[in-house]
Formats: sequence, C-alpha cells, structure tokens
Amino acid sequence: MRDLNRILRLAMWTMRSRPVLFALIIAFSAGCFAASRFPAAGTVAGQSLSTTVDSELARFYVEHHLRGDGSDSAHAQVIDSSLREVKPDPYDRESLKQLSQRLSIDFAAIYFASALYERPNNKRAQDAFHAILKTLTDPAGDPTPPKGHSSYLVVFVPGYAYKKDPTTGADFARQREILRQRGFRTTLIETDELGTVEKNADIVADSVRQFAGQGQKVILVSTSKGGPEVALALGDRLSLEDSAYVKAWISVGGLLRGSPYADHALRWPRRWFAEIILRIQGLRPSIIRNLSTTVRRPVFDHLRLPRHILTLQYVGVPLSGQIGKSVRGRYETLRPLGPNDGLTLLVDELVPGGVVVTDIGLDHYYRDPIIELKTIALAYLVLGEVEQREKGPRGTETCESRPNKGLNLTGSLRSP
Repeated sequence: MRDLNRILRLAMWTMRSRPVLFALIIAFSAGCFAASRFPAAGTVAGQSLSTTVDSELARFYVEHHLRGDGSDSAHAQVIDSSLREVKPDPYDRESLKQLSQRLSIDFAAIYFASALYERPNNKRAQDAFHAILKTLTDPAGDPTPPKGHSSYLVVFVPGYAYKKDPTTGADFARQREILRQRGFRTTLIETDELGTVEKNADIVADSVRQFAGQGQKVILVSTSKGGPEVALALGDRLSLEDSAYVKAWISVGGLLRGSPYADHALRWPRRWFAEIILRIQGLRPSIIRNLSTTVRRPVFDHLRLPRHILTLQYVGVPLSGQIGKSVRGRYETLRPLGPNDGLTLLVDELVPGGVVVTDIGLDHYYRDPIIELKTIALAYLVLGEVEQREKGPRGTETCESRPNKGLNLTGSLRSP
C-alpha cells in the first residue's frame, strides 16, 4: 500500500509538471548515482571541457592522453592496453560497453566523441558548426543565411507529447520562429503526439509526398521519437521518387534504435507500475514497448535509406559531472550498458553513412540557453552543404542500413 501511495503521489506530481517521456517511472530506477570526483579540463572533439569525471583515467585521458602527452606512463599504459584489447568502435555498442566496464563510462563517452571527431567529415562539420554558432552569437557577426535558403522548406517532425507540454521544446516552436525571422520557409508535420512510430511514419510519408507533388525541396528536422518516425518513412514507406525532393535530414537526439530505459520499464513489476502512471496521465502504455530496443533495433537495421539524402546526427554527450537531477536516475540505470544520454545509448543515435556533430555536456533533453541558436547553426550548416550538392548531379541510388558495427562515414560534408 505504501508503494502504491508513492506511485499515486508521483503521478499527481507529474500531472502538474512536465510530462516528459518516461519521467513518470524514475522512482523505479535501480542503483545509486555515483558522484564524480575528479576535476578535468581540456579539449574534446574540438570543444572546451571543464567538469568532473568519474575516474582518474578519464581525467588523464582528457588532460594528457588526447594531447599526446604520456607524462604519466602508468595511466598511459593502462589506457593503451585497454584500447588495444577492446578495440572500441564508436559505431559498436558492445565494444563501448566493454570500455565503460573496463575503464569508466566517462572515459568511454569521451572516447566516443573523440573517435567520431577524428573522421574527416565529422571534424569538418563539427568545426563548421562552431564557426557558424560563433557568428550567430557575436553581435558583430554576420548572421546571413546560406544563399538560396528561401528555396527550401524546413520541415520539423516533433517529439513525444509535444502538444500536451510545449515547454519541452519538442514542437520546435522557437526554432521555427527564429528561422522565419531569417527568411526561411518552415512547417511542422502534426503527428499523433501519443501515437506509435509506425502510425506517425505514415503521417510523415504522406506529408513528404504532398511536398514532392508541390515541387518543394525539403530539409527534415526531427527530435527524439520523431527520429525513428522519419527513418521509417524515408527507409520504408517512401519510394525513391517520393523522397527525391528530400535533400537532408537532421536528427536531434533521435531514438533511432529505441530506448533501453523502455526495456527497463517493461520488466515485471515495473511494467505494471508504469502502465498505471501512464494511464493516470492520459498517456498510452503501449508506447513503452513501441520504443523498446527489441522492437526498434531490428526495424532500423533493415531500413534502406536513400543515398542522396544528407543525414546529420546532432548527439548530446553528457559526462557524469554534467548530469542534472532530473536525468540522473535514468542515466544511472543505463550506465552498465555504456555511454548514454539518459534515455538511449549514444551509439544508437547514429545513422550509417551519416555525419555526426556532438555536443559535450548535453543530455537527451538538450537543455541549453542557446539551444535555439544551435539548431539554427545546424540548419545553416546543412543548407550550405545541400546548396553545394545541388550544383552537381543528384544521385538516386540507395544504400542498405546495416547493424551499427564497423561502419564508415561516407558523407561529403564540406566546411562553408
């Protein structure tokens, strides 16, 4: 009875606050949050870092090893031997999990971001993104959009419960307004905010067909649950002819291969508790299974994504010293599985053949005072590349998405 009262009190509290996906069941997270104790400062993936990390090895990796400074030979030897034996790959969830268990989760997260940044296409994109962002935030900078921007329709695909709680930003309202102020044409695909990935993929596909019929050149932008919906639409629901007018897809924190936290919530007796709370809030319990990795991974790994579409993934990479209270329980629950953003594994956000921009310190909810400007910077970045591509021949062949192990980035992104 005491547990039931606790559940009901939690439900009442969440009904008065943000109905963020799965925040309803934080009370059932296992384990305690491990405090970070080692101050670390340096540069990771072209980004300045100053926080605390969860191990001395992670601190040494940031402050010395990444700079090629092996002054502490004992730490350097442990790191080098671990990397040789594990052979971690930023596209392989199992090797990142092993690296987390062998060294620490912060070490694995830093490795993830650094290894992606070493790939030329990602480095150019990352550096260009920060250059554009600097221009947008500098009063003396020139915020002029890329040439030809008004000829594209920027189409936003929202996240879960975007109407029930617009304060989450899942409806992209601020981003759409800022882009409109800069002369962009934008629209929002009104998906079923509580619907399944499959139902919303049909809605996205129908909308894309309408845009194609109007001759609209489209850039898709999705967040969270909108990510697998766009992926399913592009990789299964649409023909090559239908998707020919889609020039790019920006996935922000996409739950492309589902959420291990959904898997966690499906275990008995958590599933029973979670369903009670979701029903009390007027939400649909079926969403938990629909977003589980057992459902989403097989679907995503068999999609055929059109090669002509430039895909860019914007991935938040939080370290343990940067996790907020509202995300700690979920982050800690997923810790045994490797680097995560509090709702999904970082590796599961990546698209084969895509370009990756990481943001050290942000979790799945992308709470950042300048997140709107960062989204604009991503739009500018992608538009600049699409304009370059439009000057050459347009390819229409497809490539098959394969399980995320040993994949190479093959995009052609260039710095503006």
